[in-house]
Order: sequence, then C-alpha cells, then structure tokens
Amino acid sequence: MSEAAPVNAFLERAITLLEKHLSWLSLLCFCIGIFWADQSSQFAVLISDLMEHFVDGYSYIAPLAIYLILTPTLLKLFSSKSKNKGFAIYTILWFAKARLLACLYAVVATVVIFDLPLYSGVDGFWTAVQTSMMSLLWMLTHSVYFYAVYISIATVLIVLRVPRIANTLAKGVDVVEYFGRWLIPIIPFMMLAVGAYVTILPSVLTEALSADVPIAELEQISLLGINFDISDSLGMILIYILGALLTGLVCGLWHAGLLIMARRKMASFSLRTYFSEYWIKVYPLLWATSSEALATPLNLYMVKKFCTTVHDEVRQFVVGTGSFLNINGTIINVFLMTGLVSAILGIEISMLQLLLSIPIVFLIAYGIPGIPGELLIFGAPMALCMNISPEVTPVFLALYLGLQIGLPDSFRTAANSTDECLCAIILNDHYHMAQTAPATLATTKEITSS
Repeated sequence: MSEAAPVNAFLERAITLLEKHLSWLSLLCFCIGIFWADQSSQFAVLISDLMEHFVDGYSYIAPLAIYLILTPTLLKLFSSKSKNKGFAIYTILWFAKARLLACLYAVVATVVIFDLPLYSGVDGFWTAVQTSMMSLLWMLTHSVYFYAVYISIATVLIVLRVPRIANTLAKGVDVVEYFGRWLIPIIPFMMLAVGAYVTILPSVLTEALSADVPIAELEQISLLGINFDISDSLGMILIYILGALLTGLVCGLWHAGLLIMARRKMASFSLRTYFSEYWIKVYPLLWATSSEALATPLNLYMVKKFCTTVHDEVRQFVVGTGSFLNINGTIINVFLMTGLVSAILGIEISMLQLLLSIPIVFLIAYGIPGIPGELLIFGAPMALCMNISPEVTPVFLALYLGLQIGLPDSFRTAANSTDECLCAIILNDHYHMAQTAPATLATTKEITSS
C-alpha cells in the first residue's frame, strides 16, 4: 500500500463527515461572520478588500471557466455512444425546451416580485427596444464571455474529427465534477465571508455609490410590500434571507409543475411516497453541499429505488446529463438575483431587458459545472444586459456574487437535482413508446400479410 493511501482515506472520511454536518456548520459560520464584522472593523475591511480583489479578477476567471467546462460538455454530448441515440437527442432537445420555458417563467416571476415596468418609461418603448438590442449585439461581438463560447464551439468542431483527442477532452467534465467535491471544505469559510460582507454592505454602498446614486434613495427599499432599511446591517441580512426564500419559493412552484406532469405520465405515482421515499432522502444532501455533481451517484440510486418502472437507460442518461443540462433552478436564480441587486442599488430595469437577456442566459448556462457558486459566471453578462454604468458595475458584481452564495445556492441546487427524478418519469413515457412502436408495427404487418 502506498504512503498516500492512508492520507487519501483520511481526507475522504473528513469530506464525508463534513458533508454530513455542512448545513449547520455553514449557518454557524454565517452567524460568526455577522458577529465578527460587527465587532471588528479590521476584519470587516479585510472581507471588503477580499471581495474587491475577487471582483477585479472576475473578468479573467469567468471566461476561462466557461471554456474549460463548456468544451468537454459539448464533446460529451456530440460524441455520445448511447445505444439509443434517438432518445438521447430527444432528451437533449427536451431539456433545451424546458430551459427556455424556465427562462420565461423566471422573467415573469422577477417582474411580479419586484414590480418591474414593461420597458423604460424615460426612453419610450422603441428607444428601449433599440437600446436593449444594441446591448445584446454588443455582447455577442465584444464580450469576452462569448469569445469563450465561440472558441469552445470551434474547438469542438475541430477535435471531433480526431476521436482519440475528443474522448480524452470529453472526460474533462468528470474531472471538474470530481474536484467540485473538494470545494466543500471551503463552503463554511465562504459563508463566514458572506455573513461579514452582508453586515458591512451599508457602509460599502454608501462609499461606492455616493457619487453616482443619491444614498438617500437607497436607505429604504420595498419588496413584496415589505419595507427594508438597508442603512444598517440587519436590513441587509433580512434582504439576503428574503432572496434565498424567494429562490426556494419560485423553484418550488416550478417543481410543482413537474410533479403534475409526472403524475399524468405514471399512473402509480404517489405524492406521499415521492416525498417520503425519495425527496426527503436526496434534498438535504443537495441543500447542504450546493453541488449537483456531488449528489449524482445518490440521485441515480434513489431514482432507481423510487421509480422502479423507469428504464435504466432513461434513468442513467437523464440523471447523468441533468447535472449540467437540467439546471433550471440556477437559471431562475439568475433572474431573481438580478432583480434583487437592482432593487438594492436603485437601478431601474425592465421586463424587456430581462426578456432580451434570455439568449445570453440560455447559452452561458451550458458552461455551468454543477458545483457551489456557479452563478458567478452570469454576473457580468447580466450587468451588461441591464445597461448598468461602468461606475456602478463593480458594486453590482460584488452584491451579485456575494448574495448568491450560501442559502440561495442551496435552494437552487436542490431544485435542480430533484427535478431530474420527475424528468426521468416524464421522459420514460417517450422512451417506452419508442421501444414498443417497432414491435407494434411488426405485429400489424404480420396480421395484414396473413
């Protein structure tokens, strides 16, 4: 046995133990961060500086992350060796349609929750359309994030002609998912930083926006008829919690829609059994770890145990690819977080802007790794789509990246993966019909000929 074996075994046990207690440890660290920042100005300044440096390095991190994750993902899809390629293609297209529908649903939910106008009342409708379209075209031709998407697609088209290289690169998704597990020990420290950053946000906003936005406009905001005073740390903490709960609620309503579809497809489907035998055994791990990739093995096993009538190939393909194709909880949170941060900063955004950002969100979502903090890739593109001024953008990004860590991450991740069980049930119906159709056709021909 090599000397590294005992060390690896110890690390595995430590990670497993941390996973088990991650939820209360994260909550504890969040509270410690709030208390520490409130008591120590030096610690508060340190957290503020760290967030500032992270935002500064964001423009270099995000495009690289998109390329490194999107390239092997596309290779894995296009070089699929599934025995039933027709079903694989159908599933990928079905996931794409569901993603588009999730984008539209998230836009409507964001507009309703934050009481957003249809378009900018200052510019007028056609001027607003023109401005939004110009912003979209500028992103497609100038954004480094889309350069990463273009280079990734070009790489795939070239590499697919060399099967050996394509197969090697396609394993990159598995590598990313494996290393995603080793982010778990960082989560409590991230929650400590989030707690501290949320606590000092009022002073950060006052300093950063005093020249661009009258701070008097930011002292109080109203969400869902509730007034929040963001001039103190308690108001910001309550807004952070509200953002998380809104994510859970809107994702829960989306999940309810899938439940209705699943019940129609499976006659024996029982809501009571679903929640007691499947949901409650999968959701806590997903909620605690914020990682779809990490929970994939457990999800595969529990779907098999709960959905005994679902074919193995359906279960394996839907759950396996769902960790990066079926991330509608994340997409919902992209729009909700945009509305929340804009409300905090007093920036007027419109339904039209959100609708025109759908192509951006739809495409970039294919470069999401299924690991904690995955929303960070969307921050800058959404800021560009909302026409946020360069002076205010750093503050927008700091809020967007900071407020999405922790509780919102937990709710959207848990929604992503539990959706896969229902998707497997829904898609199994199509698979079953495709399998029985040839046999039915053959029997019909035999009867006709006789």
